[in-house]
Amino acid sequence: TIEVISERFRIPDDVAGATLMALGCNGPELALNTIAIFHPSNIGVGAVVGGEVFNVLVIIGTSLLATPDMYMPLQLGKFSFFRDVSFYIISVMLLYWVLRDGSISRMKAMTLFAGAICYTTTVVFSSAIASAFSENAMVKVASRRMSMTKRSLARVLSFVDMGADDDSEDTVDQEAIDRWHEARSCTDPEAGSVLAVRVDVRNRMMDRSHHVTTRYMWLRDDALLVSTLSDPQPCMKMVQRLNSDLVYDHNRNTHDHHWHHGGLVNEPVFLGRDGHPKERNSSRDGSFDGLGKPLLNEFDSLKKLESQPSSVPPTYDTAGFKDAPWEIIPLQDILYCERSSADQMHFNLHVHQHDSHLGKLITIELSTPEVAMMDAWVTAIRDKLTEQRRRNIDAPDAKSCVDLFEEWADWLQFPVKWFVARSIPDMDNPKLQHLYPVSFVMSMLWLAIFAWSVVQACDGIHADFGISDDVLGFTIAAAGTSFPNVFSGMCVAKQGKTSMAVANALGANVQNVFLALAIPWTVQSVFIVGGPFAMRVDNLLPATLECAITLAPVVLVYTCCGCALPRWSGFLFLFTYLVYVVFALGQEVSHCPVWPMSCPTASA
Repeated sequence: TIEVISERFRIPDDVAGATLMALGCNGPELALNTIAIFHPSNIGVGAVVGGEVFNVLVIIGTSLLATPDMYMPLQLGKFSFFRDVSFYIISVMLLYWVLRDGSISRMKAMTLFAGAICYTTTVVFSSAIASAFSENAMVKVASRRMSMTKRSLARVLSFVDMGADDDSEDTVDQEAIDRWHEARSCTDPEAGSVLAVRVDVRNRMMDRSHHVTTRYMWLRDDALLVSTLSDPQPCMKMVQRLNSDLVYDHNRNTHDHHWHHGGLVNEPVFLGRDGHPKERNSSRDGSFDGLGKPLLNEFDSLKKLESQPSSVPPTYDTAGFKDAPWEIIPLQDILYCERSSADQMHFNLHVHQHDSHLGKLITIELSTPEVAMMDAWVTAIRDKLTEQRRRNIDAPDAKSCVDLFEEWADWLQFPVKWFVARSIPDMDNPKLQHLYPVSFVMSMLWLAIFAWSVVQACDGIHADFGISDDVLGFTIAAAGTSFPNVFSGMCVAKQGKTSMAVANALGANVQNVFLALAIPWTVQSVFIVGGPFAMRVDNLLPATLECAITLAPVVLVYTCCGCALPRWSGFLFLFTYLVYVVFALGQEVSHCPVWPMSCPTASA
């Protein structure tokens, strides 16, 4: 629904990602705090505070563990990481300031809302800000390198390797730039074109960036091949480095490490001269030099494509293109291709999702600069899909025990799914997209119903077992609103886009405070109450300190490991969250906010 609204009103992608998509991402927390207006409870605040810790430690930790070996240790852009960390710390400090006296005034609520505007503005103009800093940095680096050159001319002449940082691989290859410009206007899918691409994985956190990238891709008889090479133009390097879609490749099969895009739906693989996946060779330490397991298809299933001879376009043999991995999307996984009803330069590919954690469907949204290019691609894809259906006469695979268990789970969810499907118009259907106001209102209504159910369930647990609402918010409500994002983070991590999961987890924490709390509190203080209202949170100081303390491992590991997160840090983050839960439960059982230390009141 939010995407349809963005397209209808022509909202830029970066603005939509920082506003509408962020609002949809923080919808459950927003609904819980909106319910608290009419049903006073601290569960909404607890869900936000507990969700801060959960998102930072669990989502980032599990995403690191699911990342393929070729991308580890995970390199993250300094600007975007410290931008989100800085705003996260500011949001926690403001939250403590707002709640410390147990009342919410209009000034406090609007201060939080102003923080949302400031953060959104910073995200929207991040490219311009980073470019301004990079220009000054480039001048300093150039002058420093000139002085170093004068002092070490002999070493330069002897070709002594002075080492390289993670940005040194971004050399300019004129042939790659020329091929890229040619592909921008190429209307032959088998020769390859540069298209704008965005993936909709139908997850509230992973779709919040709403980011579009330009990718080179070409079509052959059995698959769509997408290059992970980023735009080779020098002026695009710094802008692209801000994108959480980029990953740093540590693979040993390549002669050079470099930044490139992650996969759209599958994990990229390195191809041979014939355009088919290379064999995976085990290294001396027992690990794979190649890539990890693809998201949608096992590597063996991709090798079946080798039996079909195919030609490669000239661009494939160009330096830069042949050195980067390629993503293979088999045509048998593309369910159908549809034109966009909004204009004549967009079309969508609906890809079957074999990993059900993100649902059964992933939509790849592609746009072309010209109508003729769009017509050529749609016609070619549909023709090859038709031919693929004629050749594919294999019987469907037998259902596994996991599939049968999921059918039982779907059967239990059927009543809710039935009512939701009948009350919310399907925005994937172009014929129903004019009903986007109805879809938005009904989505918010169902979200409010589910939030009210969570509040009622927590009230019942509090009445039956005596567990405080604050602890229930920190644990059950927080995990319940954020736990689905764990699976989505792991799935996009398998594609190599772990940096997206990290950025979205930190960004969601910021908007949890600036939107999920600020909007209901502003409405209540300005329009409903007309002044301050009570909002007492027990043990507020320990809770806010826990938010800051649990962020410390992430920042320390990132700083000490050269702006990267190694795989072992994933275990560290999960262990830290386990310690946090133990401390939270210990404080509740002992009624001591500084447990395991003794409380003066308890000893007295």
